[in-house]
Amino acid sequence: MLSQVTYLTPRYWATWLGLAFFWLIHWLPTRLRHVLGRAIGRLAWRFNRKRREVVLTNLGQCFPNWPQAQRAALGQRHFERMGESILDASVLWFGSRRRVEAMVDLQGWEHFEAAQQQGKAVIFHTAHWTGLEFCAAAVSLKKTGAGVFNPLKNPLVNQRVYRARTRFGSRLIARQEGFRPMIRALKGGEFLYLISDEDHGEQQSVFTTFFAATKATLVMPVRLARLANAVLLPMSVVYDEATHRYRTLILPPLEGFSGNDDEPDARILSACLEQQIEQAPAQYMWTLKLFRTQPEGENIYAR
Repeated sequence: MLSQVTYLTPRYWATWLGLAFFWLIHWLPTRLRHVLGRAIGRLAWRFNRKRREVVLTNLGQCFPNWPQAQRAALGQRHFERMGESILDASVLWFGSRRRVEAMVDLQGWEHFEAAQQQGKAVIFHTAHWTGLEFCAAAVSLKKTGAGVFNPLKNPLVNQRVYRARTRFGSRLIARQEGFRPMIRALKGGEFLYLISDEDHGEQQSVFTTFFAATKATLVMPVRLARLANAVLLPMSVVYDEATHRYRTLILPPLEGFSGNDDEPDARILSACLEQQIEQAPAQYMWTLKLFRTQPEGENIYAR
């Protein structure tokens, strides 16, 4: 961790300006934040060609039978929703607890309580949603636990993100630390907030279907649950346009894992994520390179 004095050097002046803008944004009413967020999203869709192509490639892999115009419309709406949620996150960083509580809605908490009554540890198994930060906040406001994260390259931004994600009492475990601190957290009575839909390469994954595509899928959540006597509770978050709140939904525990065959276990995880995405497809983070690893070594993003 760098000293506070280091953060005052010219290298970080642009970052401080960005943080100041973020602080100003958090005072805006929701409707105005979203007007600005959508505008930023539309600009990014138009001018960020590299990320736009990633989104269109992902949608083409998953939904090859859709008309191109339909995929493009979904891609643009995704960028707009990203812009809205990024600006909304300013409230998580700088807003009061009361303001954050007014922005989230938690449903399905009874599944967590049922697991606890059975003496089971709980892994909230989620994915990269546009409202991901609000998903974490919703459960942390209810009960503190531990989350897994990847440190960011900019240490000042990393510090601020870390502070925002732990401000309600939960703590973070760096993914680079491996399984042991995660297992200790679960066996110590904490829940674990786990995101595992990224492509981490063939050595850590197995191939299974994801919509119409083939995806390298992590089975680490299943193995971790088995080691820690935990249940996997699927969790998603969707921004509700009617209530202007981020609705976090916890589902019943995933079941049917083989325990000795990774491919069908990966398919269970993938099928669950598909069902969640179908509820609000524009709110899944299609900007990730979801299919970077392919069985034949093909690079589909280089076409």
